[in-house]
Amino acid sequence: MNIRQTAVPVAVVVLLCLALCFPSWAAAASAGEASFILTEQSLDNLRKEVLSREKELEQRVKELEDAQTAREDATRSIIRDAISTLGSKINESVSLGGTLDVTGGWTEDFSGRSEGVLALSTAQLDFEIEVNNWTKGSLILELIDGTNVTFPTTAGFQQGGGDRISIDTANITIGDPQIFPLFMTAGRIILPFGISTGDPVADVLTIEDPLTVEGFEMRQTAVGIGLGFPTPALTPATPPVTQPPVRPLVINPLISSLGRALGYKPPPPSPPTPVVPKPAPPLFNVGVYSFNGDTFKGDEKRGGFRPENHIDATAGFHTRGNCGRPYDQLRGTDFCPWSVDVDVDYNSSIFDSRFLGFEYNNFLGQIGFVDGMAASIKATLGPVSFVGEWNGAISRAKFMDDLGKSVSIKPSAWQIALGYQFDWNPWVEAIGAQGNYLAIGYSESRDLAGVTRVTDGQPSRVGFLPRRRVVVGVGEWVLDNLRFAIEYSHNWDYATHEGGTGNSADGVLSQLTAVW
Repeated sequence: MNIRQTAVPVAVVVLLCLALCFPSWAAAASAGEASFILTEQSLDNLRKEVLSREKELEQRVKELEDAQTAREDATRSIIRDAISTLGSKINESVSLGGTLDVTGGWTEDFSGRSEGVLALSTAQLDFEIEVNNWTKGSLILELIDGTNVTFPTTAGFQQGGGDRISIDTANITIGDPQIFPLFMTAGRIILPFGISTGDPVADVLTIEDPLTVEGFEMRQTAVGIGLGFPTPALTPATPPVTQPPVRPLVINPLISSLGRALGYKPPPPSPPTPVVPKPAPPLFNVGVYSFNGDTFKGDEKRGGFRPENHIDATAGFHTRGNCGRPYDQLRGTDFCPWSVDVDVDYNSSIFDSRFLGFEYNNFLGQIGFVDGMAASIKATLGPVSFVGEWNGAISRAKFMDDLGKSVSIKPSAWQIALGYQFDWNPWVEAIGAQGNYLAIGYSESRDLAGVTRVTDGQPSRVGFLPRRRVVVGVGEWVLDNLRFAIEYSHNWDYATHEGGTGNSADGVLSQLTAVW
């Protein structure tokens, strides 16, 4: 058989095999294509699921961030509300005030020695606390110079340092005489004896105190009860009044003119703030106090509080008027409105005063209890103020000084003072508390020439005040709550046969005062 004859059957067989295999190949191709399509759909589904999970995660993170922000905002809000609430309560309950005095000038003593003066004479912080409608507290902190002879320190007094912060007064008062007659006071107070209340600005208009205040002011820890009567009738609340300001006449205009000449343009002044007038106090007041004094009799122990030994009592009358006319019709009058305060005080131991208690400390056991009385009148008649006062012992103090000399004294002092308010108007409540003012004071002491005390073998004269003192001063509230004052004083000592030097001494002092 030749090749041609053989090839024909073979070709037929090959074609037959291909025909038989073609369906299998087609099926395999279809299965592969279907598998590819299925895989692509799975990837799409997976991608969609991942995107969905990512969105869910982002949403969850956002929710957590929002929750954290909300918690932080809530925390800040709670803290802010707490602080705001606390602050408002403090502001509602506590009134903060104070006084700073810087004094400079020139003085001389009775030996003829003169010296310059520059001192921080007053640094006080005043806290008035309203505990509730019936209870009030008062706390006054003051800076005490370590060289102050009434409060020496071991280092400060010897070396000129050692300043201290001290509690001047701190007391609680229960009751309100404007509503109910009875009230009680307990704590460290300035006892009612004479005009002194412990206020360095309001008590007197001069830089130097009168001899009555210098010698007989009493600060003690005490408890007392009082009455203010008759209780003022309940009336509708007085509407606020815009009071005309009192203008400074010298320093402020001078500085303002100089400033304008140099190109300074001051801002326009703020309009006056309306204020509610103070209600009139009860016409009469009485009080009895028992205090923890330092005086004692004979060999009695100094320690221990005995209420019957240290008694202070006071009775007063206070009134004021406006001559039956409204304030806006009083500008042309000279002596209206007016006010009068009269007080009579008793103390069972005047050697517990700040001055006498310190200066005669070594002799208190011999002196014992020496009764004293005080009588004072404070009045205003239009632009003029008047003060008259007498403080003194009503029995004699008898003791032996350190040189063995027998001493019998009955210390006392009196004063008169006048003040005049420039640019006055009827709404001025206190003479010398704003604008410009003039102050004149004269005071005398008796039986306060001093005694001899021996310290480390050296005799010295202690317990003396000037025999007489005259003071003339002027002041100006240059800005709100800022005062500048200057004054001249002349002091006379006791005669030599009375235990003094017979000399006199002068002084010129100026003072810058800030109050708030």
